[in-house]
Amino acid sequence: MNKILLFFFTMILLFMSACTKELSINTNTFTPYQGNAFNDTTWLKNITGISPITALADTLAQNTLFTDSIDLWKDKAMIFGDSLEVDFKGGSCTNNAGTLQDGKARIDIIRLQKKGDFIKAYRPNTSNMYLLETSSAFFIRITKNGAELALAPGASIKIKYSDISEAEDNMQVFYGKESLPLSTSTFDPANTWVRSLDTSWIKTWSTQSNYGIKKGYELEAKSLRWISAHRALDPNQPKTNIYAILPPNFTNKNTAVFAVFDHNRTVIDMHGDYASRSFTTSNIPLKTKLLLVSISKFGPDLYLGTRLVNDVGTMVNYSFTPEKKSLTQILAFLNSL
Repeated sequence: MNKILLFFFTMILLFMSACTKELSINTNTFTPYQGNAFNDTTWLKNITGISPITALADTLAQNTLFTDSIDLWKDKAMIFGDSLEVDFKGGSCTNNAGTLQDGKARIDIIRLQKKGDFIKAYRPNTSNMYLLETSSAFFIRITKNGAELALAPGASIKIKYSDISEAEDNMQVFYGKESLPLSTSTFDPANTWVRSLDTSWIKTWSTQSNYGIKKGYELEAKSLRWISAHRALDPNQPKTNIYAILPPNFTNKNTAVFAVFDHNRTVIDMHGDYASRSFTTSNIPLKTKLLLVSISKFGPDLYLGTRLVNDVGTMVNYSFTPEKKSLTQILAFLNSL
């Protein structure tokens, strides 16, 4: 009788243990895998807190940072190289209480030009899932004594630059939407581009240089942090959803996937779809040629995967297997896009 009771209670404990394990698979909170991270095949319904994907985004954030000092009460034109000028007007900044600031401050500027830059900064070219084409984006931050400042109402910063492609007449100013409070990681699931309330076209300019006619843009930023020049892709084209299918251990916890357009300067984030265990994005125009790019992090190891798609619409499901690469190799690849 005692043996029967012992067997009965043992089976109950095993059943409860199995239920606990099953429940842990469906949790939305990241818990570090206790075994080999490469063998972890669980997905999350929502990415929150610290996970390999946030560490991956911070590892890739290797865009050039320009830094200068300014007197908050004086005008200053800052020239970075031969293709970027940022004009600051004195008396333009306030603290978080709305009080105008004076004295010395620091200005930091990041410029995104190439498609790989937008991947490294984790700033895909979409506005609430609508596709955009870019002609550069900027991150501008002004700090005084370590505290971040804002532009006063009616103030602006002028950004004048020449682009890596021909200047177009129908670009508009967009601002970057971010999580509140601001994310401490480059990875920000809330990020998107929002068109400025001033929907006029960005000014273009041309000038004669030693190398011929030089052309570019002159835009006015009325708020700080993320600012861009974008235009919407043709909204009337027939579109479809596409899916990237990776091996089971490449999950939304450890992998980022992007669709990189061939004929447009457009990069789309393919979000992890929990139900299908794949990465997907919508509104891709039929017959588009693009490159699917996956980047993954397992502990200290990085993986890179690519799949060339010549004609979206013939297929919509694309399988490929990433390969282990060094950070140097991955950055070199991104810089080539």
